[in-house]
This record gives sequence, C-alpha cells and structure tokens, in this order.
Amino acid sequence: MRAWHILKHLTAPGWLLRRHFAKADLDALTAAIAAAEQGHAGEICVVIEATLPFAALRRGLDSRARAGEMFALYGVDRTRAASGVLLYVQLLDRRLEILADRGIAGRVAQAEWDAISAACSRDFAAGRPCAGLIDAVGRIGALLAEHFPAAGDNPDELANRPRLR
Repeated sequence: MRAWHILKHLTAPGWLLRRHFAKADLDALTAAIAAAEQGHAGEICVVIEATLPFAALRRGLDSRARAGEMFALYGVDRTRAASGVLLYVQLLDRRLEILADRGIAGRVAQAEWDAISAACSRDFAAGRPCAGLIDAVGRIGALLAEHFPAAGDNPDELANRPRLR
C-alpha cells in the first residue's frame, strides 16, 4: 500500500492544479480571502498542493503533518496576535486540513473546524472545489470575527493569494 501511495504521487500529472483551479478561480479565492479578513485580527492562508513531494513521502508524512510544515513555511505561526489559520488542500489524496495558531486553537472548538472541512470536502466531491474553498474561507472569517474582533489597526500580515504547490 505504501509503495502504491508513493508511486501515485510521483506519477501524478503536472496539470492537476490547473484542472481544478483556473486563474479566474484563484482570483475569486483571493478576493474571498481579502473579504473574509475584514473586521477581525485573524489571518487566513490557503495552500493548495497537487501532490506530496518526494521528500515528504520518503519521511512518511500524511496530509496533517504536511499542513504543519506549510503552516511554518508560510509564516502562519508568526502573526502578531497568534491568530493565523491555514486551510491546506492536498488534491491527489483529496485531503483538507485546517490548522489554527495557538491564539485561536483554544477559543474555537475542533468540531467547528471539522464542520467547515466536511462541507468543503462535499463541494470538492461534487466537482465544485473553488466554491467549496470560498465558502470555507468565509466561514473561517466568520469564526475569526466572532473570537478575534479587530482592535485598532489591522495590517494584512499574510498574502491573500492562495499558494499553489
């Protein structure tokens, strides 16, 4: 099973990301992230990875562990209010992970993150990946507004454009 999983990732087509996300989709997702970040001190980062890289496969990482790497790589753990949220999508295995920084993790129940993830996964299964991510980003923004209302200036600490890998 493990060898098959590695082979699947190493032989996946290079166009996998483009098949699911056209430029217009990415522009719409960028706008949704910018809108969802208004009115609270949180930051939302979306990372969409077509396949796991060989180094991650060799180390036996699953999507949750890979999301943790992306959390650190893109500085989601370095926001000034510790209020970053990563929405990580691994297309080939159809996995979605939501990781919240320490300032948020204690305030938002895991069941709320799971509900967002489940709804987004249903949209992916129905062939609406961009709509699912836009909805998930909006729901994350609503949770952040509830638990982290903006107080004073609210700089945009993380780029709104989804990171494609």
